Amino acid sequence: SCVIEVPIDNSNDVLEIDCSQLPEHASEICDILENEGSALRFYRLFALEYYRQGLAEEAVFALKRGIANAKANDQTAKVPLLNFLASVYVQKAKAMPATRPAAASAAAGDGGRDMLLQMATALLTEAERISRTDPNTYLVKGMLAMTKRLPDAALIQFNNTLRIAPLCLAALLGKARALYGRRQFQQALAIYQQALTLRPTGKPDPRIGIGMCLYRLGHTDDARRALKRATDIDPAAAAPHLLLATMELNEIKRKVDPRINRKAADPATLEGALAEAAECLRSAMAHLQRAYELQPGNAATLICLADRLFCKSDYAGARGLAERALGASDTMALQAEAHYQVGRVYHAEKQFDLAYEAYQRCLAINERHSLARYGLGQMQLQRTDMSSAEAAFQRVLERHPRCVEVLRALGYLHARLPNTKAKALEYYEREMQVLAEEAAEHAKGLGRPADDVAEWFDDANLFLEAGLLYEGVSAKKARRAYAVAARVLERKGCGSGSDDAIPELWNNLGVLSQLTGEPDEASSAAYSQATERCIRMLDDVRARAADRKTAHPSRPSNELRRLENTLATTTYNAARFYEHCDLWERAERLYQDILTRIPAYTDARLRLAYVAFFYRGDSEGALAHIGQAIEADAKRPTAWLMRGSIELHRKNVQDARRAFEHVLKDIAKHDVYALCSLGNYYLAAGKSESTRAASEPNSASSAAKKARDLSIQNYKRALEFFDKCLQLDERCAAAAHGAAIAIAERGFATEARRLFQEVRDAATSGLGPLALCNPAGELVCKTPGLTTAAAAPGAAPLRLDDMRVGCDVLLWSGINTAHACVEIGNYRQAILVYEACVKRIHDTTAALENAGSACDADRLVISALEGAANGARPEGAGATDAPVAAKMSKAERSERQRVTRDLRLYLVRAQYIQAKSTKDVNIMRAALQEIRALCAEADISIPEAELKDDSLLSEDPGTGEDKKPDAESDAEAGAGSDAAGALALAGNGNSNDAAGTASDGKKPRIRLSPEDSLLLFDLALVEQLVAQLASDMPISQRSLQDVDTATSDLERSTTAFTFLASWGKSMQKKHHKLLYSPRLASERAGYGKSLVAKLARKRQEQVDFERQRQEQAE
Repeated sequence: SCVIEVPIDNSNDVLEIDCSQLPEHASEICDILENEGSALRFYRLFALEYYRQGLAEEAVFALKRGIANAKANDQTAKVPLLNFLASVYVQKAKAMPATRPAAASAAAGDGGRDMLLQMATALLTEAERISRTDPNTYLVKGMLAMTKRLPDAALIQFNNTLRIAPLCLAALLGKARALYGRRQFQQALAIYQQALTLRPTGKPDPRIGIGMCLYRLGHTDDARRALKRATDIDPAAAAPHLLLATMELNEIKRKVDPRINRKAADPATLEGALAEAAECLRSAMAHLQRAYELQPGNAATLICLADRLFCKSDYAGARGLAERALGASDTMALQAEAHYQVGRVYHAEKQFDLAYEAYQRCLAINERHSLARYGLGQMQLQRTDMSSAEAAFQRVLERHPRCVEVLRALGYLHARLPNTKAKALEYYEREMQVLAEEAAEHAKGLGRPADDVAEWFDDANLFLEAGLLYEGVSAKKARRAYAVAARVLERKGCGSGSDDAIPELWNNLGVLSQLTGEPDEASSAAYSQATERCIRMLDDVRARAADRKTAHPSRPSNELRRLENTLATTTYNAARFYEHCDLWERAERLYQDILTRIPAYTDARLRLAYVAFFYRGDSEGALAHIGQAIEADAKRPTAWLMRGSIELHRKNVQDARRAFEHVLKDIAKHDVYALCSLGNYYLAAGKSESTRAASEPNSASSAAKKARDLSIQNYKRALEFFDKCLQLDERCAAAAHGAAIAIAERGFATEARRLFQEVRDAATSGLGPLALCNPAGELVCKTPGLTTAAAAPGAAPLRLDDMRVGCDVLLWSGINTAHACVEIGNYRQAILVYEACVKRIHDTTAALENAGSACDADRLVISALEGAANGARPEGAGATDAPVAAKMSKAERSERQRVTRDLRLYLVRAQYIQAKSTKDVNIMRAALQEIRALCAEADISIPEAELKDDSLLSEDPGTGEDKKPDAESDAEAGAGSDAAGALALAGNGNSNDAAGTASDGKKPRIRLSPEDSLLLFDLALVEQLVAQLASDMPISQRSLQDVDTATSDLERSTTAFTFLASWGKSMQKKHHKLLYSPRLASERAGYGKSLVAKLARKRQEQVDFERQRQEQAE
């Protein structure tokens, strides 16, 4: 034992004190030292002995007494005591559990960790003030910085220590640790090796640091040897065993990961790789057990053991160890990891609220903990907090962009959010790409061809989810996704004869194979193959069910029923395909086959009625089929709804009304389709009465008043039905759209615009096809176009009738939104919406043409993975979403062309009105460009023979040189209106129209329809207004070219008006109907001639101005 000799004051004798028999309280020693007037170094010596014996509080007491007894004229002597006391505080702080910043203030008042570090900082500041050359001051400051997790600051202090004492072992070890914290592993390794050379048997053992650096540098075997050597030198050290266990566990991951270890990828060597992994696991557990025995309170060891118990599903043991680690951890990182282990245990035990709290505590300490962030996102998903879950997954993805689990979670999340299906597909595609790249790289490493990486996918759900989303985007991509899912299932033993097969998948493959642009014959053969596969699977299940009948009496019945329903769905879908490919006999045979096997399949009977009426024109036969369906099930609303729809097509509106009312009164009073149909009925009745009132010569007559009253009543009834629809289904766009039309027809354009916009926004938000469709699949609720009051003189109002394109609620709500914007004077917004509608119909038409099959809002791929998979009735699986593979018909193509033309007319009208009100010549030029394009596409122009007739140009149609037409404002308001067509003179003013000039030189017959002549009138009007606006522009804002262009446009306009005035008069003499006033055209021609003269003067002024400006510039 150590003996300390204390000199006795005023004597040569010494007092020997045996350190093994120190007093229990340091106050006795301090009293002796004070009585003898001992030097301060004796206080430090006794404090060191107390500290070595584990009596840290007595050591602190002795150091404080020594510092208090320091003489004022010898402050340097107390520097060692200050440094020692600061180092004791630092060590005590390190031994305490780490606390979050929020808890620091609470712990400060009772000697908490942060308070100890603050006191140590104050002591070191005092020591540095007294002496700046003591290396121990800088050494303890470095230790303090490392405790605060500030490796950069610690490195500065350790370098200061080594500058004064180059061989200070503690400073060398501290510097190496700081470099390790800065991830400078090579430099840290060199310092550790230097420390080992200086003191091979010193503590802490530098070999531990050497092993950690070597491992980080990728030298795993050397690291393992260094750590094993450390265990040989000091068998009681727990840290080397813990590190060796961690290395072995990481080695297991490498041995079983086929992307790293070729043995794990090759089935021939997989067993050997698993054996090596098992050996590593035994070694790891042995080291963990030894570390736990040596240091049971080590937080890192407890966390590792908790992780292993979790992997063994020993959740209670794992949670107990993790909670013990919470109380023993001395760093924030270990605190965070312990919270994560607790959270994942609660997660596995389905205690989601507790798991949520544990993950949050972990992230409050370490916000970069990716696993905790991922777990928190899962808990937020479980709570349906989608926005927070997405934010959590996105933060993980930022750090790990190739993490397939996060990509899958984000895909799953967006697939279930409205209007984010495209985002979901993006994440699924990224996951597929990552998996494919890894598979290709792995195959390359094994020397195998990587042509088909699908064999490396293990999860069919990824492709099933993606396939469901692809159905509404791309039939080819959906088919490829389902094909990969099928191959994965077959490789995993889930083929056609497996209990775990998904027979609905084969149905979808059969349907989607028809939508990839193949010829009809090939598509029919492919669908037949899919049907045969379903039959074969059904036969296999029946055979297995017979063998298991005794053991599982209920399972075969349910499975057979599901597969029989799936077969019915597949047959129904094939019949729908044949139906839309004009193969009526095949379709009818399949429908009859369904009815033979399942007589209750009413939808097959209704499809027979549909074929009879819509494709054969046999209304009586169709009604007979519907009658049979009603006899079989009089309470089936679908049959009555189809009867009402067919009666509407036959113009038997009262019979149709009675059918819809029967549904509401006797079958389903909340049937949305019937309610909406009756709303449409009363809406049409209101329009009819409104038109009759407007046609009365005397608006004040009793007949006109009665018609207006009836119109108002019908509109109110329509609103009642539409309102009831929306109460039952707030996403029913057809009802909202009809209500908005009724409101607009009554003159409330502002309210109607708001409602139209809401319908449009709902359709855009991904809520699915919002048109109200008949359960039979084809009969759609009409959505008539809203017309506006403004019209050109003598023009009939333009109405947008809806055929197949009318099912596009997004399109029609957009058109009517723009109409309403025009009515309230918001022309700029109207222009934007019209342009969007034109683009939409162009895009959808192009998609139909390119795909070769219809895929509009009411013609979607069937999603049979739902109804039949859940044991639904056969009709539920395919009745509402049956596939349609018909090519776009001539009627539909013609309808789309007509709607496109009308939309462009609306656009020109809005541009015209806005340009005239704002005097914006650029907008008017845009209107001119659009209307010229329309005329050019329709090949409409003044016959060339008429242009050569000088009498047309010499005629004086005007009433005065500078007088504008009396009805100018009315005419201009009608340009491009609902009634007015677009206008289209050829660009050079002399192009040929469809009539052209006869080859024999005879004057051709003028073949202009009333609509064509109105287009010419509007074109001439816009050209004249462009010239007028250009003429009125300030001279500094226009150019000579603008004036010349305006003059050219004006000449064409005057020529057109002159022709239309003459041609119109001749047509009136023959009692032909005109949509414009020849008198107004004559007045316009006269005004144009006066404007030509005005432009000539403006041109000369422009020439003089530009010449003067050029001279000034020179």
